[in-house]
Amino acid sequence: MQTTTRRIGGWGFEGEVYPPSPQLVEWLERRVGPPGPPLAPGPCQPPQLPARPLPRLASDVSSDSRDRLAHCRGQGLVDVIRLRSGLIPALPDGVCRPADAAAVAAILGECRRAGVRVIPWGGGTSVTGGVNVVADSSPVLILELERMAGMSRLDPVSGLATFSPGTTGPAVEAALAEHRLTLGHFPQSWELSTVGGWVATRSAGQESLGYGRIEDMVAGLELVAPAGRLRLPERPASAAGPDLRQLVLGSEGRFGVITEATLRVRARPATTIVEGALLPGLAAGLDVVRELVVSGAPLTLVRLSDANETQMAMAIGLAASAGASLVRRYLALRGLGEEACLLLYGSSGERACVRDVLLCGRATVRAHRGVVLGARPGRHWLRDRFRHPYLRESLLDLGWATDTLETAAPWSAVAAVREQLVAAIAGALAGGDERVAVLCHVSHPYRDGASLYFTFFFRCAADPEATIARWATVKRAASQALVDAGVTLSHHHGVGQWHAPWFEREAGVLGRRVLATVAADMDPDGTLNPHVLLDPEDRLEV
Repeated sequence: MQTTTRRIGGWGFEGEVYPPSPQLVEWLERRVGPPGPPLAPGPCQPPQLPARPLPRLASDVSSDSRDRLAHCRGQGLVDVIRLRSGLIPALPDGVCRPADAAAVAAILGECRRAGVRVIPWGGGTSVTGGVNVVADSSPVLILELERMAGMSRLDPVSGLATFSPGTTGPAVEAALAEHRLTLGHFPQSWELSTVGGWVATRSAGQESLGYGRIEDMVAGLELVAPAGRLRLPERPASAAGPDLRQLVLGSEGRFGVITEATLRVRARPATTIVEGALLPGLAAGLDVVRELVVSGAPLTLVRLSDANETQMAMAIGLAASAGASLVRRYLALRGLGEEACLLLYGSSGERACVRDVLLCGRATVRAHRGVVLGARPGRHWLRDRFRHPYLRESLLDLGWATDTLETAAPWSAVAAVREQLVAAIAGALAGGDERVAVLCHVSHPYRDGASLYFTFFFRCAADPEATIARWATVKRAASQALVDAGVTLSHHHGVGQWHAPWFEREAGVLGRRVLATVAADMDPDGTLNPHVLLDPEDRLEV
């Protein structure tokens, strides 16, 4: 039974597991090879790294070794490997839990004067090294925001709700449910991540097609920086200069600490239904997704898996829940078997409206020689969508490693970018005689393009450091392929430490200089999270 105790050295909550099916194990053995040495389950014992002295602060500071261990890394693959194996290069020197914005301001002031680095901490779910402690000469304090949680104001007439930064996804929805409202922001990390983290990383929820990304939801913000407080009141729109909220969105704690966010909320839908379909191939699937978006059909979710991800979905039981074996035989009779791609499309609202929207989706699928599977695949996906990250730990237990990365591209480039990235990732370990299996799905569609989300698998090495080196080789190859293709380094995971070396290629020399100037004004001494976003050093294996 799931508890609310966070796991150290793995994703999520103690007691929650998502074991691979025998079919998935067989698929991995066929595509990647037999498993490597299993990585022993964590968490490790805290390393013997004594805490360095910190100044007297406005809030109590914990120097407990387990508390420091729980706040030394995020949730990337490297983080989990290091936590499980005990190969941890640095711990924070303390963890502080302020109660309000005034306490945050006081803490930042003291840390600035004392030369202490501060890392803001929400849910700690970064998969880009965004909250990782780096070993250097300066003491490091984690600013844990869990006490700054909850909804402080609600304007139901305007559809505005104000939340403190440490409010988790379930707490947001629970507070709004009492008023028959919803935010509709459901990233895969929803159970663990927080409002402040969503804003700081420019997050996108799985139903962003209908509800928008977090930047579409943000109406007002408050940011506390070492240089002072930035208050951006909620306004429907403004032409009074550039929108300063956009500087806070995606700033990843480099410019300041988000202490409040006013978000646009809406009526809670009566129902949400997601249906599945199989398309004859990726080209047909992309046509369906683009047509559905351009038509303006009020869908909340559209997600298209390539053939590899479709086969894996069948292996873990998603498509099989709709009798996919029969469907595949039917498709094979039509010459559409192995290249078939799984499509999920969903809508939220009143039942009659949802029914009409789904009828539109079915008609578009059939116009492209697809087969409608009905609602069973969608129910399966909705039930397990927040459990999927637990599969990573189960695979490490067996000796396989898996990770993800994502980007976004215009429709005219989506197919080509997918091919380039799949080739770069799949061939990254060829020199070491290791294979990498790559999956991709297209989601978060827009009128002009969509996100591409890649999942890759490879074998663990006997030495955890060698496994990390394999991952870093794949990550470098993928990042280089992204900038070479002229697409973004991240659609919704952010930059963190691990994408920072390539960030200038995306933003340009002048663009990076502008952001560095803002950081210097907001945080003159580099107190806040100095190794994210703007740091050019390669820290993939740190």
